[in-house]
Amino acid sequence: MNRREIISLIILIIVVCYGAYQYITREYSETRSKYILDTIVEISATSKSKNVGNEIEKVFSFIQNMETKFDEYNPESMISQINASDAEEFPMDPDLFNMLQMADSLWQITEGSFDPTIKPVWDLWHFGSDTPVIPDSLVLKEELKKVNFAALKYNETTLYKPKGMQITLGALAKGYILDQALEFMRSRPLSRGFINSRSSMSFYGYKVAPLVYIQHPRNNDDSIASFRINNQSVGTSGDYQQFYELDGKRYHHILNAKTGLPVENVFSVTVISPQAAWADGLSTALFTLSPEQAIDIVGEMNDTNCVIYYEQEGSIVSLKSEGIRQFEFSEKI
Repeated sequence: MNRREIISLIILIIVVCYGAYQYITREYSETRSKYILDTIVEISATSKSKNVGNEIEKVFSFIQNMETKFDEYNPESMISQINASDAEEFPMDPDLFNMLQMADSLWQITEGSFDPTIKPVWDLWHFGSDTPVIPDSLVLKEELKKVNFAALKYNETTLYKPKGMQITLGALAKGYILDQALEFMRSRPLSRGFINSRSSMSFYGYKVAPLVYIQHPRNNDDSIASFRINNQSVGTSGDYQQFYELDGKRYHHILNAKTGLPVENVFSVTVISPQAAWADGLSTALFTLSPEQAIDIVGEMNDTNCVIYYEQEGSIVSLKSEGIRQFEFSEKI
């Protein structure tokens, strides 16, 4: 065998090996969207199987099954039946217990300005109605008497709820469901992927961390900041997500449980955390505090970072936790 033949053989071996490597390591990616969790949920996944689309559909089914327990707009859901019942004692559901524990922590962190028993007050504001009306102050004051998480008792087997008290887990449920769905994805033959439910997002398995944008609070078609995360979750609470305007004033859905009124001068809070439920709930809880208080609280937490946009002297300004820099954070204000 002469030199030319040897070189040709080597090239052939390299080509065959490369082709074999490509065949063995080939992957298929797909992204699908559905309207669930009261929003558009987008799921993207990668697999060595061509059936990646079917796997995504299984994740959607998993999410829908979880949603049936905590959908406050479905009278047949577990949470709706608890709220509508005159009973004071209920068997505990494991997922409800987990969320109540998180809610308890957030209630304590905020000294009560975040309270999951605020539902009777929240309902007075009629967010989403075609003809919203600001609640009467006397009615609001009366309904505030029903808001008291301290009166709610629970353990791993039983929930004790005073008559007239209602629970809303809207600040936690979406993130919690994302956490469970992501674990389900990891158990399937899916090497990487993400779930995006707009206000909550979770990512895993990427070689290059995906770029995430924070919506500009006063321009729906623009972002105000961006960062990169992988194997993490992000939750954002904003005064632009559910609101109405009357006489030139914006009334949004994030209420201070001590006053029953929408929080003023804060535009959005974004939290990065390994857990979507914690990021989701904490972003709402921090929203009810002053930006300075919120940043101080996050500074004491491990593996948690945030950025807060708020109004100061008529301009949008921000406060950020120290650790936000590790995510290649960039903003334009």
